[in-house]
Amino acid sequence: MEKKIMSIPEQEYECYYLEGSWEITHKGITREIFRDSFNGVPFYIIFENIETVIRQLKRVIQTDDVLLSDIFPIQLILEELVDNQLNYWLNLSVDFIVGMDMLNEEIVNILLKTKNNKVFTQPVRHKIRHIILTNDYEY
Repeated sequence: MEKKIMSIPEQEYECYYLEGSWEITHKGITREIFRDSFNGVPFYIIFENIETVIRQLKRVIQTDDVLLSDIFPIQLILEELVDNQLNYWLNLSVDFIVGMDMLNEEIVNILLKTKNNKVFTQPVRHKIRHIILTNDYEY
């Protein structure tokens, strides 16, 4: 089953879920991303288009009665950002997680890895600490 989960026309970007993999088209180039050889780079553009993507993903979730984690690899992306110490993208992904209102145990565990990690910027660590402690976002 192929399911279009997002489109960002001004970026010429579309993402389809293919039951275990994702097909991403960006500016005419199509890539298939698999869970077992995951590379989140093609997904990062969504974090710079949070408002558009959140609206679309919430619509798909409600219409198809699925969880975000069923169709979108947020945990894999988050693990990659933490493992590779990508401050900028981690900051944007936290905004995405909050906007999707999806702080769950797996995500909390991944974020706990970064909470006190000095490699990440102080503002990112403060934002993560705040989210984990309050389960709220007020920045």
